[in-house]
Amino acid sequence: MAHRSIFPTEAGSIVNALRTQRNYTLALYADLPESLWLPADVPYLSHINPPLWELGHLAWFQEYFVLRLPIALIVGAQRELPPSLSVFADGLLNSNTVAHRDRWTNDYPTREQIFGYMAAVLERVCEVAEKNADCAAKNGIEDRNAAEETNFALVLAHELMHQEALAMTLAALDLPLPLVVPERTLFTGESTELAFVGGEILLGADNVAHNANAAQRFQFDNESPAMTVSVAPFTISSNPASRAEFEAFWQSAAYHDPRCWSDEGNAWRAQNSLKKLDKKLASYDARSDRNLAAVHVNYYEAEAFCRAHNRRLPTEAEWEFAATRSPEFWASVGHVWEWTASAFMPRPGFEVGVYQEYSAPWFGSHQVLRGGSFATHPLMKYPQYRNFYTKNRSDMFCGFRTCAIA
Repeated sequence: MAHRSIFPTEAGSIVNALRTQRNYTLALYADLPESLWLPADVPYLSHINPPLWELGHLAWFQEYFVLRLPIALIVGAQRELPPSLSVFADGLLNSNTVAHRDRWTNDYPTREQIFGYMAAVLERVCEVAEKNADCAAKNGIEDRNAAEETNFALVLAHELMHQEALAMTLAALDLPLPLVVPERTLFTGESTELAFVGGEILLGADNVAHNANAAQRFQFDNESPAMTVSVAPFTISSNPASRAEFEAFWQSAAYHDPRCWSDEGNAWRAQNSLKKLDKKLASYDARSDRNLAAVHVNYYEAEAFCRAHNRRLPTEAEWEFAATRSPEFWASVGHVWEWTASAFMPRPGFEVGVYQEYSAPWFGSHQVLRGGSFATHPLMKYPQYRNFYTKNRSDMFCGFRTCAIA
């Protein structure tokens, strides 16, 4: 129960997945207003990227990790990269070297050139996947090279994550989500309390190294190594907090009571006007149903809600314990990303992965969220996935659920 969806490993399924997801990516912005294709005309927001940059970056990432880095590693320790398929890609689309603010002001090629680069990279990546599989078959190798397999899974996962980021960008710009994005769903029943007796859990253990029934072979570096944790008995809500519950809190005196907020939360609240706070209550899809999960709620607000109701946020160990032990709990996951009480930290024995900038720079400054939202691809919805954002962020499709205080 609650195992991960299967990342493709065979060449045919890899190619099909990459092509299918690229079609979905492009469909997300099929109706983007013409003016927003020019990065300089996109309103600057610190938590989004210009759409044209973000699409081009997906291709740069695929090219780097599948077509360029593996060759550099074979050549030797100097890691000289072969040239990009495009003369503009490295200077414009590398997130590690192009400052966020500069993504609005740099000189860009035409949209057609960006799209042409995306198509060329995708075709070459698919060719490499098929060629590697043919070589393995001719040489009698049953399993593909583990590093190659990881890189293909990585670029697929990267695009899946950015698909949700693209949807978040549309919401941040007050644009409707396209019909290709799944609709939000109502809760199927009243929220109840789920009690767990606790015990030991091996965090991150649902992978092929620990569970022969789980076909997932890819995992992010921050999920490793698996770590045994002892979880005390706890009681957790069977549903995330609803829009109605959060709206009642926002309209109550408790929202303005400093005692309900941490020092960091009070500092955040002092810098945000009621007008900004009021906006978060308006569902981006204009639905009036109050029996939806509360969305666009930041960590400070979730924490204050808990204090006002004499509750608390779950730790990520408790959240994963419930997700891997209770079908009822797992069935309630996927409405919104759920804040936990746990800071995003490395596990003992952590080793940085091939995507060196994914986790390590953010340890200690971000908070863990679990579960996935309605806009999250099913491959990214598994109990061990550790999403992470800064506590002030509410532009994501994020909410929370609460635990009883023992």
